[in-house]
Amino acid sequence: MSSEKGSADQKRSKRFEGKVALIAGGAGALGSTTARLFSQEGARLVLCDLPSAEPKLKELVTELLSLGSPAVIYVCGDLTNVEDVKKSVQRSVDEFGGIDILFNSAGILQDVNVYAVFLMMKYVANKMTELGKGGVIINTSSLAGVKGSGLLFAYCASKFAVSGMTRAAAKSLAKSNIRVCAIAPHGLNGTKMHEETVDSVADLMMKPNPTQDKEKVKANLRQLGLQTTPMGRFCQLNEAAEVVLFLCSKEASYITGVVLPIDGGDTA
Repeated sequence: MSSEKGSADQKRSKRFEGKVALIAGGAGALGSTTARLFSQEGARLVLCDLPSAEPKLKELVTELLSLGSPAVIYVCGDLTNVEDVKKSVQRSVDEFGGIDILFNSAGILQDVNVYAVFLMMKYVANKMTELGKGGVIINTSSLAGVKGSGLLFAYCASKFAVSGMTRAAAKSLAKSNIRVCAIAPHGLNGTKMHEETVDSVADLMMKPNPTQDKEKVKANLRQLGLQTTPMGRFCQLNEAAEVVLFLCSKEASYITGVVLPIDGGDTA
C-alpha cells in the first residue's frame, strides 16, 4: 500500500514549482495535510503556528525535507499578535523573496477565527501588493459560516465573519491581482476542532439531564449531522486540502470571492 501511495505521489504535477506558500496553522491536521500536497507539487513552504506546536512543526519539516520538499521552514508565534504576524510575513520574504499563497487554516476560538485571519490577510496582502506579483489567499470558513447552526452561536458568527471578510477582500484586492477565496468544509474529519465542537455541543445537550451517557450523545450528534448530507459522511482532510490546491492553481485563475462548500451536497 505504501509503495502504491508513493507512486501516486510521484505522479502529481508541479503546479506550484517556484511558488512560496505560507500556511497559518501549519501544525494542525488540515494545515499539515495541505502542506504535504503543496510540497509534492513543488512549493516552498513557510509553516506558522503557536510556540506550543513547535515539536509538531519540527517533525513536519523533517518529514517534508526527507520526501524531497524543495524548501520548508517554520515560524512560531501567536497569530492574533500583530508583531508575530509581521515576523511570519517578513521571514517568508527574507528566506524566499516573497509570498505567492497564504492559506489561513488556523481556527480554534473566535479570536483566532476572526482576528488572526484578518491580520494574516492584511499583512500578506500588503506585502503581495508591494511586491507587485499578485497572489492567492485562501481562508478556512465552515459550513456553519454558510448556513448556520442553532447550537453554535459564537462559532457561526466567527465563521460568517470569515466568509464576509473573504468576499470583501476579494473585491478590494482584485485590482492588485490578488484572489481571495474560502473553503467551507462540513464536519472536517480528523481535526481537533471537529472533535471539540462535538464535545461542546454534547455538553450543552446534556445540561437538562447530566446523567446521560456522553459518548451516546456525541454519537447521536454525529448521526444528526449526517442526516442532511446526501453523501452520508463528513469531509475528509485530503478532500479539503485538494480543494485548497485547486483554488490556488492557475486552473482557478478567474475564481475569487467564493466561499466554497465542501459538504457532500448538504447545501444543494
